[in-house]
Amino acid sequence: MQRKVLFFVVLSCCFFACNKAKRYERYLQGTWTSTMVRLQDYDGFTFFDQHPSGTLTFSGSTVKGSVISGFQTFQGALTDTLSLNGNFEIHVQDNELNWIQHGDTLKNRIFVITKDNLEIEYYDVPSQNRYRYVFEKN
Repeated sequence: MQRKVLFFVVLSCCFFACNKAKRYERYLQGTWTSTMVRLQDYDGFTFFDQHPSGTLTFSGSTVKGSVISGFQTFQGALTDTLSLNGNFEIHVQDNELNWIQHGDTLKNRIFVITKDNLEIEYYDVPSQNRYRYVFEKN
C-alpha cells in the first residue's frame, strides 16, 4: 500500500512539474521589453538602470534580442549588454531559465514568470557581478 502511495506522489510531482515547464514556455512566447536592470557588484553594492533599452523575443525554443543598460558606479560609468541569439531551456526543478549560445549555457535564476512579467538573475563569474533583469510583455 505504501509503495502505491509513494508511486502516485512521485508520478503527480513529475506531471505537475512538466505542466509548469510547458506553462512557462507558453508565457515566454512573444516580445519582452526590459524595464529595469539591477547590478550588484562584487563588494555587494547595488546600482540600478531604471531605463534600459532593448527587447527579447521568444519564438518556439529560440530567443533573440539585446538589452543595453548603463550604471553610475563608484568607479565611474559602466555599460552592460545582454545580447542573445540562440535557444533557451527551462529547468523547473532548479528554477532556471538558461540561454544556450555557441555551445555555452548561461544559467539564470527565475524570480518571477507570469504572462506579463519576467524577472531573472544572472551571475557573471569573471566580473563577480550579479545582474537582475526585469521585463514586461509587449
